[in-house]
Amino acid sequence: MRIFLVLATTIMALNGLTLSESIDSALSNSPTVLISKSDIAYNKHLKDESIGGYHPTLQAKFSWQDIENPTAFSFSPSYNYGLHLKYNLFNGMSDYYNIESKESDLNVAKYKKNAIMADLKLEVIVAYTNYLKAKKLIKSQTQQLESLTKQYDNTNVKYEQGIIAKNDLLLIDVERLNAQQSLFKAKSDLKIAKSNLENIIVHKISESETIVDLDENLVKEPQELSYLEDTMFKNRSEIKAILAKNKSLLSQRDALSGNYLPKVNLEASHQINDKQRSSGTTVFQSKDQTTYGVNVTWSIFSGFKNLAMKKAILEKSNQQVFELHQLKLDLKKQLIQAYENLKVAKSAKRVALRAKESAQENYRITADRYSYGDVDTLTLLVSQSNLTQAINKNNDAYYNLYLADKVLKRIIAE
Repeated sequence: MRIFLVLATTIMALNGLTLSESIDSALSNSPTVLISKSDIAYNKHLKDESIGGYHPTLQAKFSWQDIENPTAFSFSPSYNYGLHLKYNLFNGMSDYYNIESKESDLNVAKYKKNAIMADLKLEVIVAYTNYLKAKKLIKSQTQQLESLTKQYDNTNVKYEQGIIAKNDLLLIDVERLNAQQSLFKAKSDLKIAKSNLENIIVHKISESETIVDLDENLVKEPQELSYLEDTMFKNRSEIKAILAKNKSLLSQRDALSGNYLPKVNLEASHQINDKQRSSGTTVFQSKDQTTYGVNVTWSIFSGFKNLAMKKAILEKSNQQVFELHQLKLDLKKQLIQAYENLKVAKSAKRVALRAKESAQENYRITADRYSYGDVDTLTLLVSQSNLTQAINKNNDAYYNLYLADKVLKRIIAE
């Protein structure tokens, strides 16, 4: 396993980190997922323990006693040891319902694990896209700084030649310094985004490692809202977990009903005493003895303990019904919001792309006119700032669209 992880890490470093690899790393190494897997194993052991009710029990025992004042019918000192075998023939169906309850609890643990993994996948996608956003922001801020530096150098030449006033040079210098600070802030944000991604995927990202961009073509047109709602209610693991938990509670209630019925045990024991004791021809204690029998017990009255416990379980079951209703209301609200967010993100992506193209063309024209002295410095700086903002908004719109699609898919558990 260690060799596999080393090879996987090496391959990731050579080919670049992809979103799929990031998700796989998170699912394999996340403590939250490992805890959920342990919880499944724990509930499986509890189920196996409940199955033990169908198996016979075998007990070995030993006793020794020394009576201070023995009577004619007591022997002192004395000891005995033996084996006692018991097999339950009928337990009021309690064993069956206990197993059924544990099986449902095991399913609850599995559904919770599925939900945890789905949430973790979305966390990875968010962290991955934030990292890509931060890298794109550095690129755009670097381009802005390079452009302003070039403009400053050209303007400084014109200023030295006496063509333009000093305030024009100062305007560009201020914007150039602001661009330097924006680039410094972008680099800091990249470090934070990188750290967040590393924390989620539990994998160190080297400085030289590339990160593969996302594919815009993966975003498809969503189905009708009513179809998505039906799919969501059918697939969400959280809903299945509540239903399984309620089934477990009802099985616990049925197991308690078995306490009102008789319990039938088949028993056999073999006992070996210290010695045979007799008086004349009468044997008071044999050396060894084997007994067989059927033991039937029926609890007539238990102080309303079973009744109270059944009422408590039913109350807990009612809570599960209320939780399920509230969960469906919350999920429906999340679905509508995610559905609308996706539509807005699609529109924003189209607008941002057109705005970027217009800003690029506007800056090209303005820069040419500025070089001929047809526009002032402030107009050039505004054009440069609009271009940088348009590029950043286009990048954000691209990733926001991808995220909106993934959030919607998470909500409907696709």
